[in-house]
Amino acid sequence: MTPREIAAFNAGIRAAREAALIVAITLETRESATCVRDRAAIQALRGLADGLDALVLGREADPMQRVFAAIQAEDGDSGAIECPTCKGRLVWGRDSSNGHLHGQCETDGCLRWMQ
Repeated sequence: MTPREIAAFNAGIRAAREAALIVAITLETRESATCVRDRAAIQALRGLADGLDALVLGREADPMQRVFAAIQAEDGDSGAIECPTCKGRLVWGRDSSNGHLHGQCETDGCLRWMQ
């Protein structure tokens, strides 16, 4: 893609994201915003906006997105990958009962999570 095409694509993504957020905020301000249907719609629109934000081209991925992509490429229920933040060793495991991922970089104060 040319830089002009990338800019046009990103502008369209940003416009769609803003539209989703505007509708979510509009729903939140309605009197019926406490009903389950409206709350679900609001959360879905916010999720759509977050997903669209991730599609913007030319931006470096979040470290956790890179971690999850690297883990997805691995075989098995545990392992170690290179930490995208400090380049140290990041150890991860998948819980056998619910499939949630847990991981921690061996560098103090670096990445650590539990789903």
